[in-house]
Formats: sequence, C-alpha cells, structure tokens
Amino acid sequence: MEQVVVTGLGAVLTNATGIIGGWSSASLGEGIFLSIPSQSKGLLQLIRSESHGLFDSPFLNEIERRSVVWGVSKNHYTSFENWVKGVRSMEFFADHDARLLAETFFLGGQVLCPVAACASGAHALILGARLIESGEADVVLCGGSEPPQHPMILAAYRNMGALSPSGVMRPFDRRRDGFLAASGSGFLILESQTHAHKRGARIHARLSGYSMRSDSTHMTSMCPSGDSIVRAIEQALGKAGNPAMGYVNAHGTATRLNDELEGRALMRTVGPQIAVSSTKALTGHLLGASGAVEAVLSILAMKEGRLPPTLGLEETDGELDFVRGTERVQTVDTVLSLNYGFGGHIGAIVFQAP
Repeated sequence: MEQVVVTGLGAVLTNATGIIGGWSSASLGEGIFLSIPSQSKGLLQLIRSESHGLFDSPFLNEIERRSVVWGVSKNHYTSFENWVKGVRSMEFFADHDARLLAETFFLGGQVLCPVAACASGAHALILGARLIESGEADVVLCGGSEPPQHPMILAAYRNMGALSPSGVMRPFDRRRDGFLAASGSGFLILESQTHAHKRGARIHARLSGYSMRSDSTHMTSMCPSGDSIVRAIEQALGKAGNPAMGYVNAHGTATRLNDELEGRALMRTVGPQIAVSSTKALTGHLLGASGAVEAVLSILAMKEGRLPPTLGLEETDGELDFVRGTERVQTVDTVLSLNYGFGGHIGAIVFQAP
C-alpha cells in the first residue's frame, strides 16, 4: 500500500488577526498563510505557489492521476437566495469549490465533495489519503472552505446556544460559553511517497493514520462518555503504528458539552502527559474548513517545534497538559488533529515527521 505524504499546504483566512496576534509570525511558516478579503482569489494563488509546478503538465495520463477532495459544511447561502430570485449562480451548489479547483488545476481524476458539518475538512483529507493508498491517484488536492456566514445561519447557531454571547472564545475553560464563527479555507497537497520521491518534492509530513467515524446519539451532541471519540483516536493511532504522541490539536469549540466530553476522551487515550491545545481560539471556528486549516497548523507545529496556545484558557476542569498563554517550544514527531460535526461526524488524523 502506498504511503501518503504532504508536499504542499496553506490556508487563507479572511481575518487572521487572531493568529498573528496570538501565535508569533515566525510560527506561520514560509508565507503559507494569507489574510485577504477575497478568499477564492487568495486560495488559488496560494495553491499555485505551493504546488511548485506540479499541476502544470497537460498530459492526459498525468491529469487522470490527479484528484480533488474538497469539504464544505454548507453551500453559499447568499447564492441560494439569488437562485430563488432567479439569478442562476453556480456557487449555490455545494460542490462548486471542488469543481472550480479541478478545472483550474487540470485535476482529471475523481472530484469529491464530502459534506460532514464541522468535520468536512478532516473527512476530505482522509478520503484523499484513501485514494492514494488504493492506487487510484498519485496526487490529491484536499481541503475545505467556509464562506462568510449568512445572518440566518448565525441566528440558528445562536438559538442552539453554540455562539459565545460574551464574544470571547475560551476552549476548555470553566467560563466557556460558545464559539465565534469564522470563514476561510485550508488545503494539503497529498502525494504517494513514490510519486513525491520521483519528482524530488519537498515532504512536509507523512499522513500515517486516520479514522472517520460517526456517533448517532443525537443530532447536536455525542455520547457523554466520549466513547466514539476514544475509538476514533485509537483507530487512527493504530493505523499509524501506535507512535509516541507529541501534540494534540483538539476540536475544542468552547461549548459546554463538546469540551467536557472531548477532555474526557483525551484523558482516556493520550493522558495528562501529552500537550493539547485548541487553535480555534486563534482562528475562530472555521466550521467546514476547520479540519483542513487545523491540519495545516498541526503540521507547522511539528515542523517548527512551536506548539500553539489555547488563548483565553485560565481555569480548566481537567488535568490535561494544555498549552496556554503563549506558544510552547517543544520538539514533537507525531501530532493528532481532531474534528467533529453536528450529526455525529468524527475525523481523527495522525501526521508524523517525514
């Protein structure tokens, strides 16, 4: 079975002030983060830069070995309004971004668009890895996007009690009262190790383990015991060969229920000796894009030995080793990125040093 490696990565955030202020610019890598008003334009620009000519070949035999898997949590709601009014915008369709990327970068293999709420980006990375492992693709552009939120969507989250009324996101803190919604995109370029070595590509990390599961307890909450998350973590680590864990980028939405059961699951799996943080305190909750952006942040943390902090965390409920206040300088060779979504969607991904 082919090994999966990461040869390109990046993220576009329409408001990256939180990242720049909370995690030093040195930790953002070599210009792979952009903060600009136009998300789509910035994303295409960044992918082209990070691909280093990988997508330039026009030969059919190569085009058909390149795929795209792009996750979204919902379609562009404003485009839906326009559609109802008679303005036929193709952005209305959930697979718009995936098709746009396939057309732009000559990706003639499979074009997939997983929709799994806030686990959409993570599921896209996992499905992309499977295409490479099975030999169906040599290269897969994977990631996720979240457009600016329509007021109706924000109202729904507020009515559910998921949005922070205080306007401050405090993952895993006793005072937590919900998340702050954000928009943006993140991507990884996945390749088979054979293909990457053949073209002399720079390898940032190995995607060595993953788990894609579900929990049918309730539409907006999982089993309080955390059993579903525990099984996902164990399955992902098992596929990776049960390596010594170095850092966990938790889902950490700052909601009462999520952080409690996730903390319980992490205590049962990685224990109190492994560094944990939630980068949503830096980026806001990117919803369908969160799994992709947080994978990028997790890989950067491993590459640079700088673990991002959980901003706003002062009083904790448990005994996990949270990175709080400022970044922690620590060498790690294995990182775990976790994401969950309403409907019970779960994604767990293990990245290791190349």
